[in-house]
Amino acid sequence: MNHAKPYYINPAFAFVAYPNRDSTGFREKYKIPEAQTVIRGTLRYAGFPQFIACLVKLGFLDETPKDHLATGSKAVWADVTQKAVGASSNSEDALIAKVTELASFPDAAEEQRIIQGLRWIGLFSNEQVTARGNLLDTLCATLEQKMQYEKGEKDMVMLQHKFEIETKEGQKITRTSTLLDMGAPFHTGQGPSSMAKLVGVPCGIAVQLLLDGKINTPGVLAPYERDLVDILMAEVEKEGITMIEKDL
Repeated sequence: MNHAKPYYINPAFAFVAYPNRDSTGFREKYKIPEAQTVIRGTLRYAGFPQFIACLVKLGFLDETPKDHLATGSKAVWADVTQKAVGASSNSEDALIAKVTELASFPDAAEEQRIIQGLRWIGLFSNEQVTARGNLLDTLCATLEQKMQYEKGEKDMVMLQHKFEIETKEGQKITRTSTLLDMGAPFHTGQGPSSMAKLVGVPCGIAVQLLLDGKINTPGVLAPYERDLVDILMAEVEKEGITMIEKDL
């Protein structure tokens, strides 16, 4: 996440992108040995990587077991945060002072933004934690409650493939293939979320193709071979899951 850079797709979204580990192995899997650069990455809204980086510096992504966070333990967030960062007390002022020291914010605006986020989570409060044995899982328990979708809200999935191409004539083309999908409103019974649809529909299609004998190669298969990709794509598109291609 430390390498996140602004990534433009549409003026409606302020995205940043960062690489997912070493992607060079996909050069061979996708059968594009001529590709000089291959990057598989993650899109997030601007500001997200810096917020997560702060949580890392404060120790909240630590999975080491903590006695005071054993399942069923009683504790409030101010006390848990004090222990995590080593603050002089559990008062909000003392906690914020220690967070500011550890996080080394680049400027006052960034400090204010992230401190407000930590306050919204409740890390400086007397709210009871749901102890799950370590800091990461205990934090996740709180986020599961605070970040649930409300009735009528929708989730969204954005995916883009970008190819920088140089033709044999020397022409340079940037070709994009983009998916923007919105889920049905939550808790209304109108349909699945975007995440559920985009994970579940391709899986269901693959199972049906197996049952119909249209996929009969034994073993665990990844969709890298053309014959497998073509049949899956055709069925996925019938369900309205499509990419929009453009040359920029």
